[in-house]
Amino acid sequence: MAMRYLGPSILAAATLARAVVIDLPIISQNTYTSVEVEIGTPPKTYRLLLDTGSATSWVTSAACENTTACPNLSHYTRVGYEKTSTAKDLNAYSFIGFIDGDGISGHATQDVFTIPGSTTPVTWNQTFISANTSSWRFITADGFLGLGFASIAEKNTSTLVETLMQDDLLDEPRFAIFYGTTDINEDTGANPDGRLTIGGSHENIYVEGSMNYAPLRQESPFQLWRTPLRSIIVNTGKTPGNGTNTSSTTEKNVTLNPTRNGRAVFDTGAGRISLPSEIAGGIYSQLGWSLPGLLQGSASWTCDAFNSTWGITFVLGDGAVSDDVHLEIRGDELLNSVCQPPFDDSGVQGFALLGRQLLGRYYTVYDFGGSNVDIYKPKIGFGRLKKEFDYLHV
Repeated sequence: MAMRYLGPSILAAATLARAVVIDLPIISQNTYTSVEVEIGTPPKTYRLLLDTGSATSWVTSAACENTTACPNLSHYTRVGYEKTSTAKDLNAYSFIGFIDGDGISGHATQDVFTIPGSTTPVTWNQTFISANTSSWRFITADGFLGLGFASIAEKNTSTLVETLMQDDLLDEPRFAIFYGTTDINEDTGANPDGRLTIGGSHENIYVEGSMNYAPLRQESPFQLWRTPLRSIIVNTGKTPGNGTNTSSTTEKNVTLNPTRNGRAVFDTGAGRISLPSEIAGGIYSQLGWSLPGLLQGSASWTCDAFNSTWGITFVLGDGAVSDDVHLEIRGDELLNSVCQPPFDDSGVQGFALLGRQLLGRYYTVYDFGGSNVDIYKPKIGFGRLKKEFDYLHV
């Protein structure tokens, strides 16, 4: 099905003259997903990678581009931020480290951000890091758009969405993501149909059936989009491939429980799915594989193993079982370009990291539950995509 181009749009809310819903096309290149915003006066367009796993947005500076301080092996030509007539130095220097070992450092800065629209553009003052060092050499973007909570933002900075909320610029205190109809392993090209929606959501367009919402873990303050993880169910119709275990060792619908403090972080900046360390091996075993064998090279995952005869279900919740949210993903939905084993060991007991490999199969809504931090009741909504918006069917 041919999809129409969803360019930047501003939808004025009837109840609040200044309230808006912002829709930004999601660009996918080399498996990295990003959106474009304008920064500075006069404005320049920058591409920022979507990252719910961090808070402070950052952009590499012009001074470090194409130097050893900010190597670029991505085949994407970065713009390089230079302070403009509306920029302010916020007198703070920060280092941001990421879970995979990469990091950036630079000066806290404020400048004008603009989302161009068909009617009136949205313009506001936004804080971010102007990075003069970055080890992110492969990302096809100029920096990151942090979508975590401001409680973990760097000194003298805040998050983009919470800044807009506190300036009363958004129709609703939420953002939502539809990754588009392009396969996760392919580039979107000139007309991306995915969208990041800030200030609202469009489940009526994209979702088959209803949304299911999982509340975040009770934390003070909230930091990441982190839910309780009750269990993981392995659903096997038959052993998926030529694993090292025989099919007699597997059972249908086996539930594995984290030993303690189960939690799942939903991270748009991560590509893959990482499982709690104490049950990762058991999940592979139920699928007929040996995780140590896969890691040591004595076994190899096959492309044929990515089929619809099996799947896993993440069960989110720590209250009444009837309130649990079940996130299912089948083996054929996990196929990747090099046929790697589909799951990683997170290296931490009880901890699962769920990236685009899972998130791309759902329409997701990240709802703060209020515009001020004192009344936040955050939750994440998940909706299965209609076939016309599912890359496995279009």
